[in-house]
Amino acid sequence: MEREKELSNEELNSMENMPDKLIGIKVLVVEDNLLNLEIVTEVLRERGLIVTAAENGQIAVELFQNNPPGTFDVILMDIHMPVMGGMEATKIIRAMEHADAQTIPILALTANDFEEDIHGTREAGMNDHLTKPFDMEKIFGALITHTRK
Repeated sequence: MEREKELSNEELNSMENMPDKLIGIKVLVVEDNLLNLEIVTEVLRERGLIVTAAENGQIAVELFQNNPPGTFDVILMDIHMPVMGGMEATKIIRAMEHADAQTIPILALTANDFEEDIHGTREAGMNDHLTKPFDMEKIFGALITHTRK
């Protein structure tokens, strides 16, 4: 947990050198742990990303469904959450008739890094599997890889 609270100077310097491709990227961050949500949201915003936060999968599904195409460029989705988990939320989003439902990158954020977990997130329709504790450099790299800008 301490790792999530403080980023090292090395990580901060690496993040400062990330390409400006991230500026203006619209991210839906779905995370039930409020401390994690606050940390990720703040770091992304400091980097110039536009962040919308959701505390569970149901809220994420509603935000995605009730907003026009292009509102979000990417979704960072926690897996284990109350109300609705990330796997179920991803399946619902992928099944929607929303114009972005099949193409929006959905990146799993999870503490589980076993092969079966990675397979499960892919089966649900997620594009990538990022692990906790957060490695912001990897998150930024995945965002650059998966965004359409």
